[in-house]
Amino acid sequence: MTAGTQKRARRVTFALAGVVTALLAVTGCTGIPDSGAVHSQAVSSTPNDSDVILLPPDPVSGANQSQILNGFLQAAASPQNDYGVARKYLTDDFSKTWDPNAGVLIDAGQPAETTLSDTSISISVTPLAEVDATGQYQESASSAAVTLPFTFSQENGQWRISAANPGIILEQLRFSQVFGSHPLYFYDPTYTYLVPDVRWFAKDESTSTRVVKALLAGPAPWLGQGAVVTAFPDGTETTAVVVDSGRANVPVSSQVLSQSAQALQRMQYQLDESLSTVASVASVVMTVNQNPVTVLAGPAPSVDPRVNPQALVDMANVFGYLSGNAATPIPAVSDKIQALAPLSVVSSAKVFAVATAAGVFAVQPGSNAPVLVDNRPGLVPPSVDPAGFVWSVPAGNPGAVQAYGSDGTAHAVVAGWDGATSITSLDISRDGTRALALTTSDGQPKLVVAAVIRDKDGVPERLGNPVTLASGGGTPVDATWVDESNVASLTVSASGDDRIVLQQIGGISSNLGVPVNATTIAGGNDLSGLWLLTSAGDLQQQRGSGWQTNTTGVGMLATQT
Repeated sequence: MTAGTQKRARRVTFALAGVVTALLAVTGCTGIPDSGAVHSQAVSSTPNDSDVILLPPDPVSGANQSQILNGFLQAAASPQNDYGVARKYLTDDFSKTWDPNAGVLIDAGQPAETTLSDTSISISVTPLAEVDATGQYQESASSAAVTLPFTFSQENGQWRISAANPGIILEQLRFSQVFGSHPLYFYDPTYTYLVPDVRWFAKDESTSTRVVKALLAGPAPWLGQGAVVTAFPDGTETTAVVVDSGRANVPVSSQVLSQSAQALQRMQYQLDESLSTVASVASVVMTVNQNPVTVLAGPAPSVDPRVNPQALVDMANVFGYLSGNAATPIPAVSDKIQALAPLSVVSSAKVFAVATAAGVFAVQPGSNAPVLVDNRPGLVPPSVDPAGFVWSVPAGNPGAVQAYGSDGTAHAVVAGWDGATSITSLDISRDGTRALALTTSDGQPKLVVAAVIRDKDGVPERLGNPVTLASGGGTPVDATWVDESNVASLTVSASGDDRIVLQQIGGISSNLGVPVNATTIAGGNDLSGLWLLTSAGDLQQQRGSGWQTNTTGVGMLATQT
């Protein structure tokens, strides 16, 4: 099974909820080769890249301005043939300049229409989120209405739209039908891991082309500060990606031919994984001047690193992996951790970070004794990264982040959390490129993610500009990585209600039921592997719309990275 096949099999899709009616167009938010290297991926049974193909009607003769506008808004939810039906509602001149790919405004409900004159109508919409021209999704920070103007003129005796903002508008559910999320994959600086950068593109015949063009344009600004790199040389371009019988033929500019065999392998893996979510693509081949690029087989990078699906717990004075209703100890590790009276633990292949009343200890498998790496007071639960660094920060001083190497050397990590006054949790992604922090700002919980920037030796130096994610209100309790692209946060409202919010980084947020007296959450390998511990010691997992107890008597739930 290839890396692309494995990833498609394990990918979790989170659907949008909401009521639906298609809407508008706007926003200023914003020859086939038969040889060469072909890399296989699982192919969907779907014959094209659209789960729902909308068939809007053409304009009817004699339609008035309002009817033309509403027909256009409906037709703008059909991206087939470059929004061919929607363009029929425009004048010939405007049809040539209107850019539906400039952005998407995702609307909360039916727009309010106001007639300003015989040649002018405006609509008022309430934005929930926006997608820009590069496919980057951002939930709206404001619920203020946006007014969008449309100008009309007669052409051949029929009313048509002669001016409007670029882009389109869709209601929530229609957006999920018309657009799909596509992680673009870049490398960590060691080229060990492929790191996702989620984008959203319309489901039509141009999806593959848009994915590749966005990949070649580089990562989102918050990731592109040095946390990730690409194997493609600067200036690499593509034209139209042709998909024929499941094979995506990706034309790239000639500078790739001067790259090493290893660099070509890395480019191929980026394309394989980035196109793996396009339903019509089963294999990928790069071409230059219509000639296939020879790519030799090479070691695959790690995608969406996996952990033990069993919960890691402290139970009945035993620290280990949950098996049935008991913890199975880890040889040469569990006794050392148990002797420290752990308050929290985070594990990796290289080191276990253990929070105690005395501070944070590093426990390395095979080492003689735990090492106290941080004895500052008031520390939040620690984190670890794949390079073996132990991360720690005091709850009352969010900017005082430190990373401790295997030799115990402390490295200050410059961090700015957008005015946060305290921090509740800090978790490094399993690929080591991103830091997730649950903070408090202006008295409210604030969940953010930031890029991890390292020096040439891989030592963490600073965190990039934080990006705000969705979370609940009230008091922050805990946050965790669910998988490579999704995170979850736990908060408690003033009335005592717990709330867990799932957020796809670069995508949509949703609520995960209402747990009771939750104290800790810890991710596994996907949403079904998300663990929750209550104050009564009940270990729970989400089942349907609720949380079901798996076992009781658990004293502490650890995080695996």
